Amino acid sequence: MKVRNNLEYKFYNFLANLKHISKDSFVIDIGANIGDVTEFLYEKFEPTIYSYEPNISCYKYMLDRFRDKPKINLFNTAVSNFDGKSNLYFHKNSKGINDIKYIQGATLRPEKDNIDLKKKIEIECINIKNILEENKKIDLIKIDIEGSEYSIMPEIINYRDKIKMVICETHGNPFGKKIYNDDKTKLVMKNEVFKSEYLKLKSELISKNLYGSWFYEWF
Repeated sequence: MKVRNNLEYKFYNFLANLKHISKDSFVIDIGANIGDVTEFLYEKFEPTIYSYEPNISCYKYMLDRFRDKPKINLFNTAVSNFDGKSNLYFHKNSKGINDIKYIQGATLRPEKDNIDLKKKIEIECINIKNILEENKKIDLIKIDIEGSEYSIMPEIINYRDKIKMVICETHGNPFGKKIYNDDKTKLVMKNEVFKSEYLKLKSELISKNLYGSWFYEWF
C-alpha cells in the first residue's frame, strides 16, 4: 500500500505499533472506503474486522479485495445515529461514485466544504447503538466518516467500557487542515461548519480523561 504523505505515514506507524491488537481481537472500521486501513490491520495482526462503507463502488471493490479473507466482514451501510435511508453527497468536482480522486470525501453532511447537493446517491444507514449492543468486546474502532463522527461519538462514549480504543479522523479542528478561500487569496480553516461540534466533543473527552488515552484523534 502506497503512503502518500508524512501525516499518513504517522497514522499507519501508529496502527502498526498497537500493542493490544492480535489475531484474537475484534476491530470495527467505520467509513472503510476501499479498505486500506482494513487491509493494513489485517496484514499486520489478522484480527476479525467488521468494515462499514456506504458507497456501493467502494463496497464492491472490497468484496473482490478481501474475497479470500473470511475474518473480514463487509457491510454496505453508513453508520449513524439512526436506522434507515439517507443521502451520500460527493465533492463538487467529482465525476461520479467511481472518481478515485474525490471518493474519500463523500459525506452524509451536505454542509461539508465543497459538496455539490446535486451529486448524491441514496444509501442505507445503521444505528451505531445496534452495532455496539451486538458485540461484547471491541478492541478498536476506527472512524473516518467526514463529519458524521459527531453523530455517533456520544453513543460510543456511552459504551466505552466495552471498547479499548477509538481512532477518529476529526473534522472542524481549528488547528487542522487549511484550504484556500473562494478567491484563492488566503488559507482558511477547513470545514469550519463543524468547529463547534469538534470543540464540544474534545471538551467532553478531556473532562472524562479519555482524550489521548482512549480516544486518539486523526486529522
